[in-house]
Amino acid sequence: FDGKLWPVVCLQKNNLLFVAIVPFDSEGNQKPSLINVTGVPVAISLLTGMSEILGTLTSELTQSSLQIMELSQFLCLSTPFGTPSETNPANIKLQVQFRKANTIPKEKIPSWRPAVYKGPSKIHLILREQIRAVQYDREDMEDVWQVYGSLLCKAELEGHPDVILSLTTPPGPSHLDHLIVHQCVQSADTEPNIVSSAGPDATETRKIRFSAPLDLFTLCHYQSSSCILPIRGFYQMKGDKSVELLVQLKLVENIRNNFEYLEVRIPFFNRGPIEKVDNIHPTTANIV
Repeated sequence: FDGKLWPVVCLQKNNLLFVAIVPFDSEGNQKPSLINVTGVPVAISLLTGMSEILGTLTSELTQSSLQIMELSQFLCLSTPFGTPSETNPANIKLQVQFRKANTIPKEKIPSWRPAVYKGPSKIHLILREQIRAVQYDREDMEDVWQVYGSLLCKAELEGHPDVILSLTTPPGPSHLDHLIVHQCVQSADTEPNIVSSAGPDATETRKIRFSAPLDLFTLCHYQSSSCILPIRGFYQMKGDKSVELLVQLKLVENIRNNFEYLEVRIPFFNRGPIEKVDNIHPTTANIV
């Protein structure tokens, strides 16, 4: 545009400048918004990978330097035919490591799993849930809450097998809503299936079929509704300069006390710093 190169991505790291010119398709002579140029994040990822390959330089670079040879190998594997496909240096190193030992596979290799794992097959799953709740402790007002969760997966499997994973809700009025999956997922149930008889103790399940990458990744995000709050809380604060505080926590029925730890944070808005703490004797907790 007007004889200027645009857009240009520049990354400064380890006292070096990494520069890339991003091509794009434009209609007419109008400059598109940067957020619509998909090549910008790809260029940033590629330049970041190049900076990690070079690392911190301890001597002057030459054509025979080890860093230059590794950078050349990285560019050949990460940008075949000039188009970036895999810019993660860790995956490129795994690809180089197993390149000589493995023959050309007959099946198509997914771009998110360029290398092959060797060893005993294992799948590690980590489930994280966050509950946002407002409890009124009043009969005329219902409590409001939402449950957000994410499932992390690390699959150590030989070859490129497909994995089918079932997400099942506990018995009760629980539903998995707004399921967002990773790009490696090939198919997923759009609607939950009832796996037990209908009623208050019914359970639902959703199946996800995927071909997992080698590294740890987030398989899916979800939102759960109509679940039961695991902890009921009562909070009361009285006073102005001298504050009396009462906090009561109680597990609801059918919830076992299997918590490794439970942390409660109480904000004191518009009251300034806490200068002194007196006469605090919690029944089963520690004050931090």
